[in-house]
Amino acid sequence: MNMKRVRIFSLLLLVVGTFLLLGGAGGFVSLYMASQKYEHTTGVIRDYQTRKIYRYRKIRYESQMLISYPTDRYGDLLVTRTSYLPFRSKGDKLPVWYHPDHPREIRLPNSECMLWGLLAVAGLIGIYGGWACRKDSGTEKRNAEN
Repeated sequence: MNMKRVRIFSLLLLVVGTFLLLGGAGGFVSLYMASQKYEHTTGVIRDYQTRKIYRYRKIRYESQMLISYPTDRYGDLLVTRTSYLPFRSKGDKLPVWYHPDHPREIRLPNSECMLWGLLAVAGLIGIYGGWACRKDSGTEKRNAEN
């Protein structure tokens, strides 16, 4: 492969990996800050529905879950959220964080941890791949000079 292309590819991998890693770290920081000011409780999935959605030339499946969780001031509340994880079912218990003044504003820490963790791991893989390509291109350059 052309040395210039390898360098550009490795630099691109490093930059994309860095942005992904920073995005994952920012997500974890946001989750940590929310853990300080949000109330923690356990919610129960009351209803779980999977629907077919027809888009142009595609069939998509969308899963909606109805979560019930107790609050101190407002009693039991119900919130509908889209589920991106396929292994959820009716009756499952999951941790819920809600804002004390706006109780319908919730965060699902397990789902967010998986998302931010996946982003950070993809960033680390990108950084390692860019570093490995850059290192390999340097050894090829030295071998070509000898």
